[in-house]
Amino acid sequence: AQEALATLALSGDDDGPRQARSYQVMNGIAVLPVSGTLVSRTRALQPYSGMTDYNGIIARLQQAASDPMVDGILLDMDTPGGMVAGAFDCADIIARVRDIKPVWALANDMNCSAGQLLASAASRRLVTQTARTGSIGVMMAHSNYGAALEKQGVEITLIYSGSHKVDGNPYSHLPDDVRETLQSRMDATRQMFAQKVSAYTGLSVQVVLDTEAAVYSGQEAIDAGLADELVNSTDAITVMRDALDARKSRLSGGRMTKETQSTTVSATASQADVTDVVPATEGENASAAQPDVNAQITAAVAAENSRIMGILNCEEAHGREEQARVLAETPGMTVKTARRILAAAAQSAQARSDTALDRLMQGAPAPLAAGNPASDAVNDLLNTPV
Repeated sequence: AQEALATLALSGDDDGPRQARSYQVMNGIAVLPVSGTLVSRTRALQPYSGMTDYNGIIARLQQAASDPMVDGILLDMDTPGGMVAGAFDCADIIARVRDIKPVWALANDMNCSAGQLLASAASRRLVTQTARTGSIGVMMAHSNYGAALEKQGVEITLIYSGSHKVDGNPYSHLPDDVRETLQSRMDATRQMFAQKVSAYTGLSVQVVLDTEAAVYSGQEAIDAGLADELVNSTDAITVMRDALDARKSRLSGGRMTKETQSTTVSATASQADVTDVVPATEGENASAAQPDVNAQITAAVAAENSRIMGILNCEEAHGREEQARVLAETPGMTVKTARRILAAAAQSAQARSDTALDRLMQGAPAPLAAGNPASDAVNDLLNTPV
C-alpha cells in the first residue's frame, strides 16, 4: 500500500518530495471517500473491506488541511453508520478542520447514524435525490445463547469477581436492572448525539431529538434541516468549486468595496456641507469628492501583512511551520483563531526533540562532559526514537 501511495507524492515549492497523498485532488478539492461501516482502529487510511476507520478519516483530513494544493475538502459518503467509539472525536476534528478550509459532505447515496454525525460537522451538506440520511439514534443488541447451547449439551459456567463483571453476557437472561442500566446509557448517548448535531448545524437539540432517529430521502433531509442542497453526484465537485471561487471573490473584493463606498458617501456629504457655506473652486470640489483610495490600499496591505506575520511568528507556530503557512494563506483567518488551531495541532518530530532538549539544557547549565549525569541524560534523549 505504501508503494502505491508513493506514486502520489506531493510536489512542493522545492524539488524534494512531500508526504504521499492519501486522497485524490480534483480541481483543487481533496475527495475523501467514507464508505461502508465506520469503525475504530483498523489502521487503514482508505476504506477497506467494507469499512472506513475514523482514524483514517482524521489522518486524511489533517493532511488535506495542510496541503497547499487543496482549497477545500469533500467527504464522499456512502455509509449506514457504525461504532460509537471514535465517532464523536472524528466529528470534532471535522469541525476543527472546517475552520481552516471548507469541508463539505456529500451523501452519495447514504449518510446515516454515525455517518450523519460526521456530515453534520461539515461546513455544508449535499445530498443526491435518492440519498438516505438521518437515523440520529443509537442501538445495541443482547443475545442469549444459553438455551441453544444447553440443547447441544454445552453448559457455560462463568467464574468472576465483581457483581457487574458479567453484565450482559450472552449465556444467560438479561436481568432487569442490567437492562435499565444499558437503556440509560443508550439514552445518554443519543442525547450527546443530538447535542453535537445541534452545535454543528444550528438546529435546536429538541428539533434533532424530535426526528426520533427517522431516515430521510433526498429533499426530505433538506426540509428537516439535515442537508443544505440537492445535487447530482457528478456535479458535486463543480458545485463546490464554484462556491469556493465565489467566496474567494467576496473575501478579496467585498471589504475594499464597502470601505470605498462608505468613504465616497462621506466625502460627498462633506463637500455638500462646505458648498452651502462657502463657495469653492472647481478644483477644491473635485478634491473633496474623491476618497483617498491610496491611503485605504496602504492601510489594507499593512493590516494583511500584520495578520500574516502574526500567524507565522506566533509561539504556537514553532514546530508547526507548514500548518502556520497554510493558515496565513487562508483568507479571513485571524491570528487568534490560527493560534488556537496551531495549539491543537501536533508538532513535528524535530520540534518535539528540540523542545525537550531545551528544557533539559535549562536544568543542566554546566558543561556536558563525559560522565556528567546531564550528559548521560542528553544521550538518552538523543537516542530515543520520536
